Amino acid sequence: MEPWMKISLILSVYGVIKEFRPSEPFVTKYLNNPPMNFTIDQINVDIYPVSIYSSMILLVVMFLITDMLRYKPIIIINSLASVTVYIMLIVCRSLFEVQVLEVFYGFIIACDVAYYTYIYATVSVSHYQEVSGYTRAAYLVGRCISGITSQILVFIGFSYYFLNIFTLGGMCLSLIWALILPPVPRSIYFHRERDNGKSDNGDDTNVLEQTEVDCVTFLKRGLSRLWKDFISAYSNLYVVKWAFWWAVGTCAYYQILTYIQPLWEQVILENHITGYLTQLNGIVEAIYTILSAVVAFYCGKLKINWSRYGEVLLTVCSFIFAGILFALSELDNIWLSHAAYVLYTILFNGMITIAASEVAKCINLDSHGLVFGINMFVALVMQSLLTYFIVDYLNLDPRQQFVSYGIYYCVAGIIFGTTSLYSLCKKSSSNHAFHPGDIPQNLKSVLE
Repeated sequence: MEPWMKISLILSVYGVIKEFRPSEPFVTKYLNNPPMNFTIDQINVDIYPVSIYSSMILLVVMFLITDMLRYKPIIIINSLASVTVYIMLIVCRSLFEVQVLEVFYGFIIACDVAYYTYIYATVSVSHYQEVSGYTRAAYLVGRCISGITSQILVFIGFSYYFLNIFTLGGMCLSLIWALILPPVPRSIYFHRERDNGKSDNGDDTNVLEQTEVDCVTFLKRGLSRLWKDFISAYSNLYVVKWAFWWAVGTCAYYQILTYIQPLWEQVILENHITGYLTQLNGIVEAIYTILSAVVAFYCGKLKINWSRYGEVLLTVCSFIFAGILFALSELDNIWLSHAAYVLYTILFNGMITIAASEVAKCINLDSHGLVFGINMFVALVMQSLLTYFIVDYLNLDPRQQFVSYGIYYCVAGIIFGTTSLYSLCKKSSSNHAFHPGDIPQNLKSVLE
């Protein structure tokens, strides 16, 4: 097996293990029932927003020190934080303790940048597209296995409390696996190999840059490279367009993943639903992840000129997403609510695959991790603002929240629709613009 394939396999296995969290599909039920006994309003307003705000703040720090520390230490810390979260979820009972737990959960989200960018520092740029697909597939496979496991455990009679114990076991295994990940000898910005394999005196080398420089020079050198790649990527308007949708879509996707369970709890309560219909969260997660993986795979292989049809696609999909979320806010049938959620997640994963591939085509190969981090940060900033306004300030219930998310996508659709019309009008006017060369030769001679 080639070295890059071996590293990809080890990291992908880690990705599957770290997403093995059988308690997640039922975490709202766990918090809402004994021994936790928090109300849905407390879960919505006092608990879940904490992880959203903390992940936004911590991502800035994690993004910078991940490259500086060469990835593996952050992945190990991520696994340690995961173990901490599920120990606390098992033993903690007070609101304050659970809010502290949510800070650690936000830390886990922020540390994910190390998992997604580790691979770019360990394999050749010629394999970036392949390994990007592997890491995404590992994430989806891990969540699928987690959903199936949680559903089986609930159906055979395990309590929501015991799901946390199974999850803790998975997180301990992820910590052990993180320790055996190969160390990274270089990084993209702060520990880079000398450009073109040349040392400062011109000799051919393939060694890492000397780090025996003062701290200020070390930081300036890394930040300068980062800034150059940032300018190179985001000075391209085509990249900005797709990256903007990437951030907009990811923001809404994370928000919906967070608040879909409280919505289902409201539907169950209002319609007096009982029995097994109240416990289908695990199988829903398994279905949407496996179908999302299939759709993402085929979307990555589509041979379509997205530079021509991309803005139309972004506009149409934004309005489709808005329609699905409006439907989710009104549905009383839990089966239809689950189906609408699955449809949304499948379409989103297909769209995010297209967006990521279009961005990747137009940036420097070494910029993949940077662009991922920047887009993730923008998404988390937007999610924090959305959470503050909708959840904390307006204090909307889950149904009203999903109406707001539908409006959010409508605004995105209007923005992309406007840019699409502008591009069309600009192209049309340029096609009909008058050029002296358009005058027939015989008419030219008469005029002369």
